[in-house]
Amino acid sequence: MIRKSLPCVLLFLFFAVSAGAAEDIARLCALTKAYECTAGGECAELTIEEMALPRFVRIDLDKRSIISLDSKVKRDDTKITQIKELEGITVLQGVEQLGWSIALGKESGSLTLSAAGDGHGFIVFGSCMNP
Repeated sequence: MIRKSLPCVLLFLFFAVSAGAAEDIARLCALTKAYECTAGGECAELTIEEMALPRFVRIDLDKRSIISLDSKVKRDDTKITQIKELEGITVLQGVEQLGWSIALGKESGSLTLSAAGDGHGFIVFGSCMNP
């Protein structure tokens, strides 16, 4: 019974995701890897927890905000000040203690966040899906 219903469920999910992708106004994302680099060329891998970032976030393009979904990391919503659509990616930018930019892969679901301060920078990788 389960094997027979699996193709129907997968077909439903395919069409549900395709319909949501057309609007592309919200994404659920998991942050997975993080690095900190200095102007001197030294880089170190950090955990998402060490960076005090939420492991899961919701990016709402319509409301121009990034919302923490991690109950262990309480944060105010991050405001997106600019959204730019490019071929293959959506670029988000803003400022919250540092200047930051996020590239969202439209097809791949990849997330690449870079943030810069005075003499140091961070890069965070993750994966997203349309809810």
